[in-house]
Amino acid sequence: MNKFYTTIASIVAITASTCFAAPAFPFPQNKAHPFGNTFKNAKTSVIKSHFDAWKKTWYTEAGSQVDLSNTDSQNANKGMPGGTARVISPNEDRKMTVSEGIAYGMLIMVYMSDNTNDYSSQFEKLWKFWKSYMVSGGSVSGMHWKINSFDGKTEGQGSASDADFDAATALIMASKQWNNATYLNDAKTLINWIKSNDMESDGRVRPGSNWNDAFNPSYSTIAAFQLFYNVTNDSFWQTAIKTTMDHLLKCQDATTGLMPDWCDWSSHKATSTSAAVSGGYKGFYDDAARTPWRMAWAYYWYGNEEAKQSNDKIITWLDKETFGYPALILPGYNLDGSSPSDIFVSSTYAGGLGLSMASATNPGWFLENLYYTLANTEGKDAINAKKGENYFAATLNILYMLLFTGNMPDFNNIDKFTTFTPDPDGVRKPKAPEGTLMPENSGATVSGFEHWGSYCDKFGMGTVMYPDSGSTGIYKMADGSYQIQTELFVASEPTYEPNKQLNYPFAGLAVSFDKDHKYYDLSDLQTVRVTYKSQGLMRFAILDEETLIQKQEGGEPGAYLHPTDDFITVDIDISGDASDEFKSLDYPSWVNYENSRSATLKAVRGVKFDAKMIKGGYASFNLKEVMLLDGNGTIISALKGVNAVPKSLPTSRQTFMHEAGQIMYSGFGKNAKIYIFDLNGTQVYSRHAGSAGSLDLNKIAAKGAYIARIVDGVNSKQVRILK
Repeated sequence: MNKFYTTIASIVAITASTCFAAPAFPFPQNKAHPFGNTFKNAKTSVIKSHFDAWKKTWYTEAGSQVDLSNTDSQNANKGMPGGTARVISPNEDRKMTVSEGIAYGMLIMVYMSDNTNDYSSQFEKLWKFWKSYMVSGGSVSGMHWKINSFDGKTEGQGSASDADFDAATALIMASKQWNNATYLNDAKTLINWIKSNDMESDGRVRPGSNWNDAFNPSYSTIAAFQLFYNVTNDSFWQTAIKTTMDHLLKCQDATTGLMPDWCDWSSHKATSTSAAVSGGYKGFYDDAARTPWRMAWAYYWYGNEEAKQSNDKIITWLDKETFGYPALILPGYNLDGSSPSDIFVSSTYAGGLGLSMASATNPGWFLENLYYTLANTEGKDAINAKKGENYFAATLNILYMLLFTGNMPDFNNIDKFTTFTPDPDGVRKPKAPEGTLMPENSGATVSGFEHWGSYCDKFGMGTVMYPDSGSTGIYKMADGSYQIQTELFVASEPTYEPNKQLNYPFAGLAVSFDKDHKYYDLSDLQTVRVTYKSQGLMRFAILDEETLIQKQEGGEPGAYLHPTDDFITVDIDISGDASDEFKSLDYPSWVNYENSRSATLKAVRGVKFDAKMIKGGYASFNLKEVMLLDGNGTIISALKGVNAVPKSLPTSRQTFMHEAGQIMYSGFGKNAKIYIFDLNGTQVYSRHAGSAGSLDLNKIAAKGAYIARIVDGVNSKQVRILK
């Protein structure tokens, strides 16, 4: 008898252990999407480490304890059905569970499973939790959206549609990952329920089974809808794609492309609902932040052109707003692009909004910088940890990284995806600039300034710079001219921890007006003109005395420079407003004081150009000219006769001069253009110039003072005119 029962027990154990096949598509899948821009240079070990911290912190099973640091710690999972697991969510009450978190967890377990760590049992326990709280009871359906896992009671009646879409997607992927037909059948049943309860008959997406007073753009999971069509062959899902995208495109702001958390079905204007989670703001916040990710997903998998169109509406504004560096994405925006939010990096926004570049025709280096941003943004490794992101951002961080690194393919259509080998060394790396590095006291100058110097941290955190810290940064080029140059990689800043002394990486180039680093009164400074090209995020700043007095070196007032592949000339506005504050210069967010403009300019010893990639990354900087000008476009009085008057500028092959009412020029590129400005900075004339020629000023301008400038993409010259 004992032997009989032992045999039966063995059979049961064997059956239980073999109900899931080994993962058919183990992590990392490394499958390039058939459409869009897959980032192929990720370290997949980074995604794994983020997942391990996430699973340790937010995934919990029935019978385990959750440390809430209060008397409820023992009871946080007390109400969970046996054999289930949940994702602790949302952030504000860790006894709670929302259907969104369960669905996200199911997706993550599918895609993170590998031959060593198969998370099929964790997936099954999450799915069992879902089935314990289904809206339709015993039949597979959507889950009630909010559950109190302290007492097991349902606190949010009805489904949340986005969670239902993600759960059905996860089931289909699980059926392929573990060759489990039951999951596919459950998915089909759930899809049928979704059609009747989460959707309107015209294809509109309801927020949930129990209500529909507005449209939530982040519920536009059209990749899921296409998948549902592929699985069921139900044409309704094609209608749902068209209807959803029609409404979404109408909800986007015409200038920024941003969409609100909630959008009125009729007017397509931002509205608020009882389900709004962003404090009443009617803009691009916690819900809407996920929408570009949803669009990237649809384009990556299926090449949906309307999804690309939606994200393309965003990217022009986004590139300008962030200077091509996604760690500058703010945690929330009004639809016009303004923001009430403080500057800090949130994976929710940096990844969600940053993924609008996934389908861009020319994303440049944005996705490389997005990778650094997400890879170097940590989630909490314990619920009560003082550092790291909470559930929502930490969960989205993993989903975003899986998708854009090619580790979230459509298992149902896997032949459309192309296997690749990740090349972490394929990211940009600094090297020595071209030319000959000039030694100190060589007499070499750029714009008459001689006392340049490069600097970078020596913390051993990964910062690398060419030329090394302490060098002049002045290079003699093949044509005999001089440029300021650097290539560098700056390490990521450490994650903030209260009451802990941290080292913050830095790198850049600076110039002092004289060898003794004296301070000068630059009260008449109105414009700093720079001719440069750069990659990465570089910031111009004024080296003022007050910053040192306040012991906040690195917090000088400044302005970011937009990356550019070709030399351009830009004028940085140094003027002030009626409150005696800089119009265009800002202080870094961590600075706890702000000096007035006039007081700042009373004592300045030089200027600098800093690399400002707070999440790390590559930068390069080439400077041909920096001029400090007054309101008349001439060198400011304090620097006349010091270093700012060029004393050894390289001989140029270009000529640009004003004589007898004419401008004459030669030696420029064939695409050169001439611009005429009045002294208010208003452009009064422009034309294509060609490489050489003349311009009769008497025919185009009234008597007065003007600035004439010629540019050809590489070279730039200007002359002041009085006629």
